[in-house]
Amino acid sequence: MFERKHLGILKSRMDEPRRRIQIVLGPRQVGKSTMVRQFSNHTNVPYDYFAADGVSRFDNSWIANRWQESRLKMDLHSEKERILIVDEIQKIGNWSEQVKKEWDEDTLSGRNLKVILLGSSRVLLQKGLEESLHGRFETLKMGYWDWLEMKDAFGFSIDQFIYFGGFPGLAPDIKDEDRWRGLMEDSIISPILARDILEIDEIRNPALLRQVFETACIESSRELSMTKMQGTMNSGTVPTIKTYLDILNKTMTVCPMQKYSPSEIKEKQSVPKMQVYNSGFRNRYGLLTFKEARSNPMEWGRQVESAVGAHLANRSVLDNFELLYWRNDKKQECDYVLKKGQALVAIEVKSSRADNISGFEKFKELYSDRISSSLIVGQEGLPLEDFFSLDLNALFKGI
Repeated sequence: MFERKHLGILKSRMDEPRRRIQIVLGPRQVGKSTMVRQFSNHTNVPYDYFAADGVSRFDNSWIANRWQESRLKMDLHSEKERILIVDEIQKIGNWSEQVKKEWDEDTLSGRNLKVILLGSSRVLLQKGLEESLHGRFETLKMGYWDWLEMKDAFGFSIDQFIYFGGFPGLAPDIKDEDRWRGLMEDSIISPILARDILEIDEIRNPALLRQVFETACIESSRELSMTKMQGTMNSGTVPTIKTYLDILNKTMTVCPMQKYSPSEIKEKQSVPKMQVYNSGFRNRYGLLTFKEARSNPMEWGRQVESAVGAHLANRSVLDNFELLYWRNDKKQECDYVLKKGQALVAIEVKSSRADNISGFEKFKELYSDRISSSLIVGQEGLPLEDFFSLDLNALFKGI
């Protein structure tokens, strides 16, 4: 079975003395549970695995009961060390307070019970972590599978990755695109929209949430104002649509990229450019099949740009940089701007010789003192295979 690099990181951390709870988080279908099962198969330390999926949110004793089960086993077998693993921890209401209580009790008593928690709702997990567990946890972020992983595990070509994205569970189904789209809807999109996100209090209009998601996916790599989005859907208010986009961004489905400006106020007030985190989201709603899209130069250019953006959006969460774009009043544009601290990286996607890169050059001219790296991806630039293999953090070291 294919092993992601996160497995080695988790092994290393769990070999250390008990200091912090390990929080494994990431979107659906990226292999969190599989990776932890692989860890369980490798470790010689006794462990308990529990899944909170299906447990009532109002069951205030579930976490304490599972924790006590592990303690009893430690005492019964005179174990010096044990591991407690809880999947979908965010399903339990007030989970962080309960975890804090049990963890602190073990710390005070000197019990060597190590803990791994998994969750697929970054919104709910982050809220719990910020409220109760300061100094007690360490996160291990897992994003969507990149091209090298899909190539090594499933033999994906670069074109297949650009169109279908990085969903390992659906890789065997891409030969039947109707089936693939149905599975995208049933196993990934609907659970996110109809289950995960609806656990968040802010959602009052699930139908509007789906409209916002679908519209943003279809318009990936294009600017789309909140007012225009509201007019298209003829529903909801601009503040509500913005709130829903922010939540979709936190769940790593759609990123509303802001326009770069030295002024943070102007940046936040700009018209966003929609960007999916995974190409599969966009092409679930696409009108062209893989073969049709690949043979249409204009459409394939959009596919490539959106796939590059999806890769950058995914990495922005894992590598802690901001993903933006730039455009001036003359409609000159730089496709993607990466920002970490004061350092900027400019990226232009060029799918044909006819593509205009004047915006890319203008952006470099204006912000030369802040740009650590700049690159053109695609035609007459860095090949896509090389781009998808880059260590993006290294791009910030040139300033």
